Amino acid sequence: MKFEAVLYEVKENICTITMNRPEKRNALNYQLLNDIDAAFKAAEDDPEVRVVILAGAGSSFSSGYDIKDSPYLVLPETMETWTNTYALRTLRKIGERYQMIMYFSKPVVARVQGYCIAAGCYLQMCCDIAVAADNAILGHPATRPGGVTSMPLWVTLLGVRKAKEMLFMSKLINGKEAERIGLVNMSVPEDKLMEETWKVAKNLAEVPPDGIIISKEAINTHMRIQGIDAEFVYHRELNALGRVGRGRGPAANVDAARQRTKNQEQKG
Repeated sequence: MKFEAVLYEVKENICTITMNRPEKRNALNYQLLNDIDAAFKAAEDDPEVRVVILAGAGSSFSSGYDIKDSPYLVLPETMETWTNTYALRTLRKIGERYQMIMYFSKPVVARVQGYCIAAGCYLQMCCDIAVAADNAILGHPATRPGGVTSMPLWVTLLGVRKAKEMLFMSKLINGKEAERIGLVNMSVPEDKLMEETWKVAKNLAEVPPDGIIISKEAINTHMRIQGIDAEFVYHRELNALGRVGRGRGPAANVDAARQRTKNQEQKG
């Protein structure tokens, strides 16, 4: 199966969906987002597939939304400013994609290397299990100017204090620290990342599908009882309404955030 911005491969009951814009650090543009949706749909409909690995081609998992070509950051040419209606509709669709991955009927494993920041970090947070290179860079560098993240799983995964630390300070951490605080499940040396991720996926693929789906449904339903769906709605609504009256959108914040990321990379 072929997609324009995604590589799709099924082997040993494992489907690997690889975001394939390596020259852009797999920044999420319209085409890539559409291909991710279509690839997950294909994997869900394929009875051979028992597990999905979500990965990024090249040096990074994903650097987040494309600043010039994504629904999260760019208004249509016909619009001068964000409106309540457009912002709420846009953020609803974005939130539905996160939850599609989180509630996917088969286990999803993220394979994280290089930059995994902003919405790239959101994607791995929505996966059931995340394996990261110990030198990967995770976090959200665009929160310093203020505003509400559209992703409630920061608090769910990290707890209130660590979530505040990460978001208030726009903190970026490596894979080892991400494992320590619960942002990923495990970190491994970069040269072992593909091997160790495959081991995890293979282990999951050996569990009978009827057994693992009921376990996943039970855990996800537990989160729903605790209010995770309402939290997704609340966060996306506040994020959407925060855009109104801000001109063509929050792209300037992203520019500043990327400069801070480059500065940190040069220091490190």
